[in-house]
Amino acid sequence: MKKIDWYILKKFLGTFVFIIVLLNLITVVVDVSEKIDNFLDGSATVWEIIFSYYMAFIPYISSMLAPFFVLVAVIFFTSQLADRSEIIAILNSGTSYYRMLLPYGIGALILGGGLWVCNNYLVPMANHKRLLFESTYINKFTRTLSYNYHRQISPGTFMYVENYRPADAVGSRFSIDKFENGKMVTKLRSESIAWDTIKKTWRVKNYYIRELHPEGDVIRTGASMDSLFSFRPENFAITTDRKDEMTTPALKDFIRHMQKAGSNDIEFYEVELYRRTSGAFSVLIMTLIGVSLASRKIRGGLGWHLVLGIALCATFEIIMKFSITFSTNASLPPFIGVWIPNFLFGIIAFYLLKTAPK
Repeated sequence: MKKIDWYILKKFLGTFVFIIVLLNLITVVVDVSEKIDNFLDGSATVWEIIFSYYMAFIPYISSMLAPFFVLVAVIFFTSQLADRSEIIAILNSGTSYYRMLLPYGIGALILGGGLWVCNNYLVPMANHKRLLFESTYINKFTRTLSYNYHRQISPGTFMYVENYRPADAVGSRFSIDKFENGKMVTKLRSESIAWDTIKKTWRVKNYYIRELHPEGDVIRTGASMDSLFSFRPENFAITTDRKDEMTTPALKDFIRHMQKAGSNDIEFYEVELYRRTSGAFSVLIMTLIGVSLASRKIRGGLGWHLVLGIALCATFEIIMKFSITFSTNASLPPFIGVWIPNFLFGIIAFYLLKTAPK
């Protein structure tokens, strides 16, 4: 690589680190102001707040906003290069515009690859600590009703409740499916489930149990029975947020078991699975948009470039919300719903790149 490549790459990565640190500090200050009453009323120590919550909160918010941080970083330092006529000097030296993009592409690959690793493995582990802290000290049992609760209660055993009321520990449309070697061996369905606070057991009403054997199935039914399941009412404090704390291999395995069990609403989990890769890929698209916009020397310079960048970020987020909503509540396939914003903004990036002054 030439000196100019190293110069642009160091500017790219250095500006990104500066912006992500600055904006994370602002985000943490805002979050502290919103949760200060919970921290003061709760029993969490300062050590737990810092290291159990905010050290896990920062990776979560950084991964969520990383593509937008990249766009702002690229616009910020590229506008400075354009204002100082450094881009003109690079092009006049005989370097083509597309050759100048090489260090931008390398920087995008470094950041996008790092974001992919974080989204699939590191951030879910951090989310486990964050969600545990929130359920213990912040949210507790403030949720009045939980819908479509899925959880793996033991290896190969999955539980589902259509809705659950924490106030009286009662759930409806309850089921448990047990798998061995990829095949379902036991299926339990019941109309409702309720926690007995005296016996510390679950009362299952109007149940249907089917045991699948090679020589024939065994079916049992009844009006009610008490059962010692491996979960308690407090386990319902965290609902579908559990997808955020599953690494990608665990999330894929969870989705496969849900499909075998014939569970509904798996789109919610598939959206999270595809989002982890599409978010990393959007780093490349945002990089191309940023350099194509900021390399134009216009009146207003950095200010107008940042305004355009922020407007594009807001538009990207709005489109993402709409497409994900159609995937989780309509018939749009999750993969398409998650990748629609990248496809549309990829077209925008290609257009801006073709029309950029060269």
